[in-house]
Amino acid sequence: MTQTPRPRYLDPDCPLTLAEGMAEFAASNPGLIPDEDPQIRELVRAHDACHVLFGLTTSVEDEALADTWTVFGTDVTLKQYSAYLEHEQFTALFRQIGLRAMLTGTLRAVPRALRAIGRARAMREKWPFFAYARHLDTPIAALRDRYGVRPV
Repeated sequence: MTQTPRPRYLDPDCPLTLAEGMAEFAASNPGLIPDEDPQIRELVRAHDACHVLFGLTTSVEDEALADTWTVFGTDVTLKQYSAYLEHEQFTALFRQIGLRAMLTGTLRAVPRALRAIGRARAMREKWPFFAYARHLDTPIAALRDRYGVRPV
């Protein structure tokens, strides 16, 4: 059995650019959510940028943390974010994961989510959720330093 190497974007001092980290994230999660709809594609890319910036995988626990960081550490509003999550692509994914797995994973993530909230509040400025593309050529470590991001 071959073990998949740990993605480099998870390292706190990752030298990869945001674009390279997002490419690594996408390569380790092929076909996660279909992106035929341009609006959904943009949300998915912005969400993926959060996974990379905040140093998160796609485990159920880390998805709960990605949502926590997004709500508390970015400039997207809860209303905007929750409206996107109501799209069929996301509700289908939630059904596929299952309520039990989502609840269990979310409960396991609570201690880290509380730390993420504290760290999000301590950020120098909120991450520009939909304007992530202006940072694609910037190293992840430099972005974490600029915004005051300390992954949990």
